[in-house]
Amino acid sequence: MSAASLYYAGLRLLGLPAATRRLRNAAVALCYHNVVSEELAALAGTGLHITQAQFRDQMEWLAGHYTVIPVREVVARMRAGKPLRRTATVTFDDAYCGVFDYASPILAELRLPATVFVVTDAAANREPFWWDHPVAAQMTGTPTSRRWLGDLRGDGQLILQNLGITPAPNVLPVTRPASWDVIRAAARGDVDLGVHSATHRALPRLTDEELRAEIVGSRETLALRSGVTAELFAYPYGLWDQRVRNAIKAAGYTTALTLHPRLISRNADPWALPRVNIPARITDSAFQAWITGWSPHRT
Repeated sequence: MSAASLYYAGLRLLGLPAATRRLRNAAVALCYHNVVSEELAALAGTGLHITQAQFRDQMEWLAGHYTVIPVREVVARMRAGKPLRRTATVTFDDAYCGVFDYASPILAELRLPATVFVVTDAAANREPFWWDHPVAAQMTGTPTSRRWLGDLRGDGQLILQNLGITPAPNVLPVTRPASWDVIRAAARGDVDLGVHSATHRALPRLTDEELRAEIVGSRETLALRSGVTAELFAYPYGLWDQRVRNAIKAAGYTTALTLHPRLISRNADPWALPRVNIPARITDSAFQAWITGWSPHRT
């Protein structure tokens, strides 16, 4: 057992996450990416593609220990000064096919609401996301990858060209972006839709004109293709700055979400709400600790 696993197991044995959950007046936003079948468990190594069985276990535990509400209700409670203790919201970035094939049935069975943030160009072209290319996945964390969100601005085409990779990989259907038909059908059910930009580039690196296309143009596309005028936005890669935050607010979004292992307090900025990213293969004790505020940087 790793040192991190022992740490989180010890926290649970001491009852610290449970005590924090009871006492702390804060909500938690969970961020997932994709859910896949057990046969594709090897994909969990990338951190983005959690198996259906593990996702079910986490949702069943969440339903038994939290009141799970939509993002918009979390924000409404914040603004009204209502308690946030033991409340949670579930979100998915990128709108992978697997979310609708494997996560949605579990959420419907447990009657849990969720929000899916759509990359609008990806829903149209159905091309695989660059980070799912095996070469890119293997190079994550290397010196080469440090340029990806900086000099290359998180631009998938530029990153793959930089790696000398063309064309895009022939990935499994479940790891492709969902089509507009699938997204539109989900919007008629209990799934909330939000915007995750048009092309999933690093927004702080873009010009004002490019930023407008990513924020305003994508919202218009989502409304046209799904019938939903989004009030929610999720920053690609969780990256934002004051200029981007102000542009999101000016565009008419009521809420924007980042990626940060913190809980949502009553005085949180609605246009910079933290979310806890849930990696595939996270242990049960780590999951229960992270969403209670015992975040990874404390290990």
